[in-house]
Amino acid sequence: MSLRQTVVQQIDKAVLYSLNRRVPDSLETSVAQAPTFEQVLAETRVDTRQTAVYQLTAPGEHPVVLQTPLGEIVCRVKVRPAVDPHAPLLLFHHGINEYPYTNSWQRLFPQAVPLPFHTVCIQAPFHDNWLDPIKKGFASVQSVYQIFAGSLRLMELVQQQFITEGAAYTAAAGVSWGGITSMLYEGILQQTRVVIPMLSSPNLAQVIWDISDLFNRPMQLTQETLRRHLDFTEYYEQCAPDRVFPLLGEDDMFFRMENHASLFAERPLVTIPAGHISAMWQSAPMRAHILNVLGQLPPL
Repeated sequence: MSLRQTVVQQIDKAVLYSLNRRVPDSLETSVAQAPTFEQVLAETRVDTRQTAVYQLTAPGEHPVVLQTPLGEIVCRVKVRPAVDPHAPLLLFHHGINEYPYTNSWQRLFPQAVPLPFHTVCIQAPFHDNWLDPIKKGFASVQSVYQIFAGSLRLMELVQQQFITEGAAYTAAAGVSWGGITSMLYEGILQQTRVVIPMLSSPNLAQVIWDISDLFNRPMQLTQETLRRHLDFTEYYEQCAPDRVFPLLGEDDMFFRMENHASLFAERPLVTIPAGHISAMWQSAPMRAHILNVLGQLPPL
C-alpha cells in the first residue's frame, strides 16, 4: 500500500470512528418495532399550507415543512437555476452528517462557474446541526427510514415544480448517503432520466457491518437481520441498467470496493484513486463524472 493510500484510509477511519461512537444503542434494539420503509414513506407528506411551493424554482434557500410519523420536520432546499428555464434539472443530495448540507454541493458546483442545468441541493431531515444526523437520525430504524423518506418527498416536490416550468428532464446525483437516496428515488418513483450515485451503494447494511467489524464493536443483530432492514438493493434493482452511472473510491473505507463494486455489475462503474473523505475534499473527479454523464446523454 502506498503512502497516499495509507493516509487517505487513515482519514476515513478517523471519521468513521467518530461516527461509530455516536450511534445510539437504540438503533439495534428498535428493529423489532420498526415499520417498513414503505409505511414511513406513505405517511410522510409535504405540508403545502406551511410551504411556499411556488418559490421552489427561485434562486436561494427555501424551507419545506414535512408532516411525518415522527412529527413535523422542517427541511430546506438550496436552488441555483440555470439561465434557460428549459435546461435539465439536477437534484443533488449530500452525505450523512454533512454540515452544512450544501458543503459538497458547493465544492462540486462553485458559484462562479456557469452550469448548463438547474441544480438543487436537498437537505435531509435532522441535518440542521452537526449532532442530530446521528443522535436523532440513527436513534431507530424508523428514524433512518425517515431521513430517506423526507428527502424523497422534497426531491419529488422540487422536480414537479421545475417540470411544470419547462425543465427538459431530471437527473439525480448524490454522494455517500445521498447516492443511496438518489437510487431510492429512481427505484421507487422512476421519473429521472439518469442517476449518478458517487462513493455509494444501496447496501447500507454492509457499511454498518463493516464499520462494526473495523472497530470491534460487536452488534446484537445478525448480519441477515441488518440486511433485512437496511439493505436497499431491491429498490436499486428497479432502476434501468442504462440509467445508473456509479462512481466508487478505490481506497474508500466507508463503501469498500471489495464489498460494493459487484452490485454495479451491469452498470458502467467508474473508479477513482481516492478515499471517501479525500474524494469529498478534492471533488474535481466527481464533478467531471457528473458533467461527462450529462454531456453524453442523447437528445430527447
